[in-house]
Amino acid sequence: MRGVFTAKQVFVMGLFLALHLDLTAANDSGVRFDAPAMIAVRPIASNQSHDAESSSEKVIELLLPVTSEIGMRDRGNVSSFRFDIVWNQQSYPLVNYAPKTQTSSEIEGLIDVEKNEDQARGIGGSLNGRFPEMVNGSLKADLSSRTGSTVKYHERPQQDVLVASGTTNRGCGVFFRFHPSKQTTLEGGRDLVIAFRVPKTWSGGVIKLKCSVTGKRQIIGSWSDSFEESCMFVIPIYLEGDDQARDAARDFVDSETKLRINWDQLQNRATDGSTYLHRLSRTERLQSLPPQWAHRLIQSGRDEYLEKYRSNLPQDLADVADQFVLARKGMFALSR
Repeated sequence: MRGVFTAKQVFVMGLFLALHLDLTAANDSGVRFDAPAMIAVRPIASNQSHDAESSSEKVIELLLPVTSEIGMRDRGNVSSFRFDIVWNQQSYPLVNYAPKTQTSSEIEGLIDVEKNEDQARGIGGSLNGRFPEMVNGSLKADLSSRTGSTVKYHERPQQDVLVASGTTNRGCGVFFRFHPSKQTTLEGGRDLVIAFRVPKTWSGGVIKLKCSVTGKRQIIGSWSDSFEESCMFVIPIYLEGDDQARDAARDFVDSETKLRINWDQLQNRATDGSTYLHRLSRTERLQSLPPQWAHRLIQSGRDEYLEKYRSNLPQDLADVADQFVLARKGMFALSR
């Protein structure tokens, strides 16, 4: 009968749907990045020999571990990762960074190349005809001279870029771009090392880490679509051994976490099972805020972004945002 399914058919359909949902969830996982919530930096010896500069400045080294994981959908589709590191507010010059640009080849050693060079000059002609009741004729002429030589030499194999790195933001920022190869993978953890020249009194600050991924996803048959996605981490850094700076960094992390949680809760409350009038009021207030408002406040480094939209914020969210801005000011004060 039409419209009636047997128990076996229902079971098979249910199993197919479950597998489909599981595969979809796995394939849609995309690329995930992770970085520490806060990092301690240490002072290092400077190569600067001028006493005047060394008395007013110091060099700090930042070890930034970054982890990346590629979901099933994009394994084999990713062509590069890029990491950009800049200051959130004050900018200080870059002294050094690692890893530096690196190239590699699948071929070890040198390649033996042999080329034959020939030169030929000649005049030649051929006439061959066959006609009924007529004679066959053939005329050939050839005049040529030929010279040849063989050249043998060694050649380095073509190099592919594994790591590209350099400065940005007028020498106050740095980027790292990683490419996969047959011997290396983009997934996993890697350490980025950066050294900055800061004032002698510096004990903390805030950096921004932008993680980007590029690649191509196959759509239909041989058609593919290029994609680029990114995420941002705002990370407080503090001088190793400075308890006051470490506590300020912890306050920054705690207040940022509370702000993100409250922002997500506000969005959920706007569509919960409360009365229609209250739900409508919350929705209107949310619509008056820019998308990803809390994330932009965290990444902007500007207090004006809070004041601009304060009248549209619920009081509980405004209080949490004030706590975050105050904690951020505390970190910025350590940079002077």
